Amino acid sequence: MAGTDVSQGQGFRFLGVLVDLDNTLYDFGTAKEEACRQVVNAVGTGTVDDLIRAFLFSPYGVESPKAIQAFLTEKGITDPDVFILAVNVYTKAKIESIKAYPGVYETLLKIHTAGLKIGAVTNASLEHASERLLHIQASDFLNCLVTPDSTGLKKPDPAMFLHAASILKIQPHQLCAVGDNLVNDIKPAKQAGMCTIHAEYGNRLPPEFSEGISADFSISSFSDILPILGL
Repeated sequence: MAGTDVSQGQGFRFLGVLVDLDNTLYDFGTAKEEACRQVVNAVGTGTVDDLIRAFLFSPYGVESPKAIQAFLTEKGITDPDVFILAVNVYTKAKIESIKAYPGVYETLLKIHTAGLKIGAVTNASLEHASERLLHIQASDFLNCLVTPDSTGLKKPDPAMFLHAASILKIQPHQLCAVGDNLVNDIKPAKQAGMCTIHAEYGNRLPPEFSEGISADFSISSFSDILPILGL
């Protein structure tokens, strides 16, 4: 959905914003934990931590069903019907448990209405990202959605952010990039020449892994980006 482009006329310092999705627009960590909990309850073995670790250390990616298969195999379960059940339970519970952080919808609406462009840069697949955006009713606010499977790029590659800027037809220094992960979101956006905003409320990265990276701004709620954007 395109907004009326009034940003140039109002003299905004920034003409657009790039947002991360997971743990920036919605609490993905809690949704994933709930989905794992429901799988463990459904199959009757293991712990939530066991399944989460299977996802984290899966060579096939943190969202691959093969992580569930590895978890079940480790627990001595090889019945294909149980695997199908577990995957279905996980998939349904994960999307149903995703909730937008407070103020996300209203904030995106204000940005969109002001005429600033909004792009999303995520390491989720196009299918998963689109499903989650639709679920939190944010799809119509986006002018672009950049994912690894649609571009061949992956964060923390700064090229992913530059690709989004080129789609939006906005110079990097006229964009703000918002994300929870200092390494995957803030570092590459800085390298791309963008203003960076750290979504502290969604940060799950332990300080020892943050590489000493700092953002231009830090926010405790998503709506805090409005004054930074001049809104």
